[in-house]
Amino acid sequence: MEIKLEDQEQEMRNQGHVWNIICGSVDSSVLKCTIELGILDTIHNSSKPMTLSSLSSASPSLSTLKAENLYRMLRYLSHMNLIAVNAAEGDETFSLTGIAKLLLKNQERSLKDWVLGIDDEHSINGWHELTDYCLSADDAPTPFVKLHGKTMWELAEEVPEVNALINNAMACDTRMVMPAFVQGCDIILKGIKKLVDIGGGTGAAMSYVVKAFPEIKCMAFDLPHVVAAAPEVPGVEMVGGDMFESIPPADALLLKFMLHNWKDAECMKLLKRCKETIPANNGKVIIIEMVLDQDEGDDDLTQARLILDLDMMLSSGGKERTKDEWRILLEEAGFNKIEFIPIFAIQSVIVAYA
Repeated sequence: MEIKLEDQEQEMRNQGHVWNIICGSVDSSVLKCTIELGILDTIHNSSKPMTLSSLSSASPSLSTLKAENLYRMLRYLSHMNLIAVNAAEGDETFSLTGIAKLLLKNQERSLKDWVLGIDDEHSINGWHELTDYCLSADDAPTPFVKLHGKTMWELAEEVPEVNALINNAMACDTRMVMPAFVQGCDIILKGIKKLVDIGGGTGAAMSYVVKAFPEIKCMAFDLPHVVAAAPEVPGVEMVGGDMFESIPPADALLLKFMLHNWKDAECMKLLKRCKETIPANNGKVIIIEMVLDQDEGDDDLTQARLILDLDMMLSSGGKERTKDEWRILLEEAGFNKIEFIPIFAIQSVIVAYA
């Protein structure tokens, strides 16, 4: 039977789509290699678009690469829309696209540390356990625990390199989301006397708050080994402890990109403790987290949220949540009013009022 041309064309589109899915892990590996070699930063630091020969001789790491290998990397980076190629004047020249600037080393709004954290061997190997974990019982250890014999935070406490990867990734997230939070939620922050960032890492998030609202007394509260490695942040008090045991009193608490690390039972325990900590009449808990159904029309953001949901499942046993899941969780924890505020970030702001 003769196959129609339009059917053949659709078949080829289908094949291309499936091939891209099959080879999807290549993208993050290429990004990690690109960052480690400094390709994007070298082009960025040049005063003009670079030829292959000028790029290959621009740094010791690039000079050791075979020219053919470097070119093939550049060709793929161009396909990823990170490199612009211009061949109008003979030799091809390479420059950065606007997207690539989100991956530079010394830029305030860079996702470079997320690339290094997500594609680190301690994290990436867990994906090979996905099938077994999907078939496992509810109380089975996560792939991360199965591979390392301990949780991510326990490993970070013992291995400084892992601790640095986690802290750098969280600081990276902070640089992306906190300007949007401060700008989009100023009405939520006004009037707060003391704000405690639960799981506040190195205090980076609070630095944005104290700069915009110097009248707020800001505290970052995290595990002792995290606080011990944190630099001094002007205007931010650093306190170590266990959030499941006790939380420093404040009229408002911040939980940024942290509840997604936990299953509902642990979140419920923490949220109830948060509610006990804040004033009963005007206290609030400010949550910055993914809301899976926030921007369903944006395919890139939706895919990123869904990928991170699976990553949480494998690494910590946590999850990203829908608006209904957040509402149910917070209502069962005893909060009387819940407000969802979209901001210009992959996360949304959820405010739970006592």
